[in-house]
Amino acid sequence: MINRHLALLTGLMVSSISFADHHKEPQTLSPVASEGQVIVMYEVPCSNMDAGLATLEALIAYEAEASPIAYSSSPVMIREGVMGAVDLHLSASSMEKAIAWQEGDAKWKALQATSLETCNININDLTATTMVAQ
Repeated sequence: MINRHLALLTGLMVSSISFADHHKEPQTLSPVASEGQVIVMYEVPCSNMDAGLATLEALIAYEAEASPIAYSSSPVMIREGVMGAVDLHLSASSMEKAIAWQEGDAKWKALQATSLETCNININDLTATTMVAQ
């Protein structure tokens, strides 16, 4: 009987020890991009940051759901009064296809227009910085 209790207690302790580190953050991160992938950082001046971010998040959610081209986008706060997004494309060609899809998609264009209007800016106020991972 004592052996059963010791075995059970030992088993519980080993399980607890092995799962104790499950909440720790990984010690390493993957690279942001692989060679040849394209990173685009968009800067968007915005006079209404909370509403602007909400419209940007809706636009990004629509892209993730509807785009036939694989790419990812994350909304970012750059500094006070400036929000934006960071996009990752598989290649320059893939980025061009994504832009062509955006330009031809009526719902995407409407969501973009809403985001621009919410921030009280026009398309010419956006800044885009394109980088190619090496």
